[in-house]
Amino acid sequence: MKIYVKVSDTDKPYLSGSSTEALDGYTSIEGLTNDQAIAALSRPNKCYVDDNGVLIVPNQIPLSQAEKDAQSVKLQLEGMSKRITDMQKTIDDLATDKANLQTALNNANADNNNLKQQIQNVQKQSLAYMTQLAQINAELAKYKQSQSSSQGGDK
Repeated sequence: MKIYVKVSDTDKPYLSGSSTEALDGYTSIEGLTNDQAIAALSRPNKCYVDDNGVLIVPNQIPLSQAEKDAQSVKLQLEGMSKRITDMQKTIDDLATDKANLQTALNNANADNNNLKQQIQNVQKQSLAYMTQLAQINAELAKYKQSQSSSQGGDK
């Protein structure tokens, strides 16, 4: 990649400007990597030209306050995004739990209704048995009475 740089008159060998166009007083620098070109174009005052005419770009250019603030905001947004993702997972888990609990409740209600029906059937059967037992007792009492009358009449 090719860019144009201007060495500072007051702070040699550091740059005072950089451009992608040939400007008056600017020198052409070729063979730069994209990272070098971006650094020279965005922060020329942190870059310099050595005695051999090679552009030197520091590995880590100190961030401006605006860049620090932007980075801080980005980290905060990433943190919020993670919290939102975690909350959404919690909401999804709770929705799944609610569905499972509703299914369990529906099954328990169905079991309860079945048990109620079984109790009603047992109560009906018990009533039928008690009615039969009462009839048997009544017949037994008649039989005993008839036996005792027939034995008492022979004496």
